[in-house]
Amino acid sequence: MAEQVGSNSKSGMKRFILCVVYLAVAAVPLSVGVFRPGMNHYHKARVADMVYGRAHQPFVRRQLVPLMVQVGVAVMPEAVLKQLQDKFAKSELVKRLGWDAEYAGEFVAAVILMYGALLGFLLVLRLFLVQFFELTGIKSHGVVWVVGLLLPATFCGVLYIYDFAQLLLFTAGALLMRQKRWGLFYPVFILGYLNKETTILLPVVFVVYCGWRILQWENLRHFLGQMALGLVIVGMLSWIFQGNPGGAAEWHLERNLHPGLTGLGWARLIILLVAVVLCLVGISRAPGFLRRGWLATMPILLVATFFLGYIDELRDYYEALPFTVGLILLTLGARVKSKVDVLSSDAIPASD
Repeated sequence: MAEQVGSNSKSGMKRFILCVVYLAVAAVPLSVGVFRPGMNHYHKARVADMVYGRAHQPFVRRQLVPLMVQVGVAVMPEAVLKQLQDKFAKSELVKRLGWDAEYAGEFVAAVILMYGALLGFLLVLRLFLVQFFELTGIKSHGVVWVVGLLLPATFCGVLYIYDFAQLLLFTAGALLMRQKRWGLFYPVFILGYLNKETTILLPVVFVVYCGWRILQWENLRHFLGQMALGLVIVGMLSWIFQGNPGGAAEWHLERNLHPGLTGLGWARLIILLVAVVLCLVGISRAPGFLRRGWLATMPILLVATFFLGYIDELRDYYEALPFTVGLILLTLGARVKSKVDVLSSDAIPASD
């Protein structure tokens, strides 16, 4: 009896320590991002404008987090909102961050949601990786802790309130697709599309993984369903915000042809180059879903970012991040064994 109590106590302490570490690791990129690059200085996508539908397109169409912020503010007691506004008005730190005291409740709700999304991403990323690798004990946690601590290297320009939610939802969508848990996949997929239109890459991952088997009705109907849902959501949001300034996308080709990068900009480009090379080194021996998921996302994101984003802004490649982490782990982790990419008979068919 005493031994069992001691064992339960140790197990409980271990879980407590793991929770504390996850909470601390998730706080690092959020804290860094809030201060630099910041989340409210880009005039086309200020937090209050995002929340209340006044931001420029395409940012205003990314509505999941803004809607959740509105709900969060709506349920806050009036006294709490007033207290927050008073504290914001007196805070020098808030002034340096460029946060409007009038929207104190919105900023607090947004930061809480971003922190929750970051924490969720780390937990889901671990579940994603153990699908492909024999990671046990502290190793499986350590890998995602490293990813979390390195995440600030992807920041550039501005931290958008939907960035971390996109990491969580896309990684969760890829995991559920891999497991063929369609009942959970489609709600996550819809939330992802409400969050950011780049969720369109999930059906691309599905097609590339299935290969020619996409022509089988069981797979084709899922692909067509995902595309139809995406078009409906994008069309609806485009119609709602058609009067907002801006267009379907922002073009940055000229900037990328003559980037004039700082030292940090070149460092981010080197990180991207090294990550791509490490992925290519291990890609031939990677599990099928990991390999094809990376091929379905990274090349498209590289091309799209050259025209529509900043090539050194690594957050533009977030949809490829779970696959990139897996491939780099395979390349660098000499002792990490990958699992055979064979699913149950009713899972997504692999052609390798």
